[in-house]
Amino acid sequence: MTRKGLVTMMTIISMLLTFIPTSSPIFAAINSQLIVHYHKKGGNYTGSLEAFSLDGQVKGTVSEKTTDGFGLKMTYNVPNIDDNAYIGVVVKEDSVFPEDKRFVRAKNGKAEIWLIDGDARVYNEPLAIDPKLITKKDNKGYVAVEDLKDVLNLTYKYGKNTYKFDGANTGTTDILSIYHDRDYFEININTNRIGSNVTGNMTSAYTDLVFHDVDGYKDGNNYYLSIGYIERLFQVAVLADNNKVLLLKQQNVAYDQVTRANAPEDVGFSSEKLSKIDDYINQQVKDGFPAAAMIVVKDGKVVKESAYGYLKKYDTPFVDGAYKPAALLPKSEWEEAKVDSLFDMASNTKMYATNYAIQKLVSEGKLNLDRPLSSFPGWENFKDSYTVYTGKWTLGGSGGLNQTPRTGKETVTIRDILHHYGGLIPDPEYPNKNSAGDLWYQTNDHTNRTGIIDVISKTPLQYTPRTTYAYSDVDFMILGLLVEQITGMPLDEYVEKHIYNKMGLTHSVFNPLTKGFSKSQIAATELNGNTRDGFINFGKLEDNSPVNIRKYTLQGEVHDEKAWYSMAGVAGHAGLFSTAGDMGVLTQLMLNGGIYNGTQFFTKEVADEFTTPYDPDPNKVDASTTGLGWRVHSKSAAAYYYFNWGPSRSTYGHQGWTGTLTIIDPVYNMSITILTNLRHSPVVSPPNGFAGSNFPIANLVPISALVYDSLISDKEQYSPAAPTSLSAKATGIKTVDLSWKTVSGADSYNVYRSTSSDGDYQKINTEPLTTNSFTDTGLHPGSDYYYKVTALNNVGESAPSDPTHATTVSVSDMYDLIGQHIKKFADSGELGGPMKVQLTNSLKQSEDQYKKGHKAQAIKSAQDFLKHMNNQGLQKHMTKNAKQALETEVNILIEALTD
Repeated sequence: MTRKGLVTMMTIISMLLTFIPTSSPIFAAINSQLIVHYHKKGGNYTGSLEAFSLDGQVKGTVSEKTTDGFGLKMTYNVPNIDDNAYIGVVVKEDSVFPEDKRFVRAKNGKAEIWLIDGDARVYNEPLAIDPKLITKKDNKGYVAVEDLKDVLNLTYKYGKNTYKFDGANTGTTDILSIYHDRDYFEININTNRIGSNVTGNMTSAYTDLVFHDVDGYKDGNNYYLSIGYIERLFQVAVLADNNKVLLLKQQNVAYDQVTRANAPEDVGFSSEKLSKIDDYINQQVKDGFPAAAMIVVKDGKVVKESAYGYLKKYDTPFVDGAYKPAALLPKSEWEEAKVDSLFDMASNTKMYATNYAIQKLVSEGKLNLDRPLSSFPGWENFKDSYTVYTGKWTLGGSGGLNQTPRTGKETVTIRDILHHYGGLIPDPEYPNKNSAGDLWYQTNDHTNRTGIIDVISKTPLQYTPRTTYAYSDVDFMILGLLVEQITGMPLDEYVEKHIYNKMGLTHSVFNPLTKGFSKSQIAATELNGNTRDGFINFGKLEDNSPVNIRKYTLQGEVHDEKAWYSMAGVAGHAGLFSTAGDMGVLTQLMLNGGIYNGTQFFTKEVADEFTTPYDPDPNKVDASTTGLGWRVHSKSAAAYYYFNWGPSRSTYGHQGWTGTLTIIDPVYNMSITILTNLRHSPVVSPPNGFAGSNFPIANLVPISALVYDSLISDKEQYSPAAPTSLSAKATGIKTVDLSWKTVSGADSYNVYRSTSSDGDYQKINTEPLTTNSFTDTGLHPGSDYYYKVTALNNVGESAPSDPTHATTVSVSDMYDLIGQHIKKFADSGELGGPMKVQLTNSLKQSEDQYKKGHKAQAIKSAQDFLKHMNNQGLQKHMTKNAKQALETEVNILIEALTD
């Protein structure tokens, strides 16, 4: 067929298709399928689950509801969505998270997930572990590392320590090294101590946060880890009972919104250990550190959100039209930090404003990362021939440029810039005329970018592109400007309107003082503007007047010089202000794969691409700590400093010069944001040595280390053994005393009672018993009672003990007992004369009436018994001891007759 004929046929087909209704099967919507497996202890399922599309507009219909060996199985058909779309699920019958909306992504129209009651995570198909491989000890299961090799896809080796390990000199102790994905763990098999992803940085600082106890033990040639520690170490779930053991690996999940955990324990944290963070930070605030705020989000739940210290402690007096050096304010004027206080995010702006905007544009097909910067409108002068060598930036000058000019500007791509391999000067100091020379540039208009684009285009390269990693603010100044050019909106307006607002965030802004926030809501930074307490100036203009530099205490204005003076507070590298709470949501967006609040902001594929480690040399990728903008944890080498002391080797995030840190750990499905204003302190070592930097908290890593240390690793898998040696003894007409042997690993006990050996046993204690004894009261006289006891722990309840039996004292027994006591006291001389006669007669009259069924008369005669004992004229015939004993027994008799 000729090309002309093919075109004609296609035209005819197109015309015919216009006559086919869209409701025709040829245009049938795709039906995606979600299969949900749900396990609940006890197996009592209502089937109260819902499935729906990402936007919530399409509801899933149930096509199957059944149970299997795991639990409830429900299959949903979700119509009219893409075959790779996200499908949401809510388990309304979940005991802890009944309102959680969790999203998973379908593949070729199908998604299958496994859920566990009370667990916010989502899992892949369970893997069975042979129960014979489980060693039980104190209600916990232990598995040899050697037996986990295949199920967890790990490798291991035994050897000696290659560095000073927990105090043990090199080569002196036996170490088991375990390798899992990008992580490695080293265990001293003799002391049961573990170090995770240990680097040289960690062995030289904060060493008390490096090594921890591990719940394991050596037995023969194997090393056993408790199931609880396996869950903690490899972030898996284990379901264990006496018949089967299932191990479940996590599946990617997105949470519709970040919500607050009812208790840290709900997502695997110890409240007690988390409180140590408060102690740690509060002590440093007491010692003089300004302010900090933090948030921990795990499995889409806020575990901890706290604020400490003071947003502002110093201020610059304004006297006679000029600012005087900052002074410490009276303590009554210090501004207290709150959880909704804003902090200057500094370089975290690069990620949570610029990178997010770039990731969104790439996902939408609006930006090609491999396009050269010089090919974008407005950047035509970004070329070698336009370069100006001036100020510090002369060839061989004080700025560090080589004598030989570096060339290749025209080849620099957006990808190079994101990787920080574009060869650009890290900080050209544009606002400082002393340094920038003819590249000097200041403005107060962030809507006119012509000037800043021009000076960036003139800026020399420091390195040949794609040869040297150089973390550069200029890189992200360029990227922020590109976002503005592509979107036609200022960067702040774009991210606030198209990202933050749609995520429900109201406290993430640029230039907060122009957007309704007051200074008292914002953490202050440098005391005397950008002067470093008077050690820095920006030089003079041609008319000999000083170059503009702030001298007042900064509060609500971005600290970064280039962002403030050269880009009027809105820049791609700095300028964002945010709160701990907002950052908890922004970091979750990456863990969610780009979706939040029913909206997709960027794709997971793009998020994964941006967090993939990069190095121009493929052989060095494992040592890389950079992705596309993101700082990433390396698989080998010294790693990225701020991701040591706890995070997995898959962690990414960023750090900011003002004292901010974000940690996003996909292995733990967790993010940590730490915000401080450590620069709100005097300069003690000019120009950049602030007093706030001398506090341990300034390194930020001790806080994240304490977070990871708060994860629970001690967990029981089995309920206790049944109690033994249960005994029951009737101690009265209505009471039975019970006792049994204490059960190892039991937290409490329940007592069950029946009126026959094969009858229905009912629990009789209202609260779990914490001792191994119990008194049953309110019983009937002369009645048989049967008992069983169970032991409990946080896993469940044991099987019942063997039954035991007791018969309460009867009325007839009481008559006999009182008669025996009358005789005993008479024989001992404690009772005699007319008192004995009166008591004997009253007791006999009461018993005769009881036998005849006349309870009221029997009670009256028993009451006469008591009256006789209180007769003043007869009391000399009875000792006090005899009276007390008989009085107690007759009162019991009356109580029994009344029953």
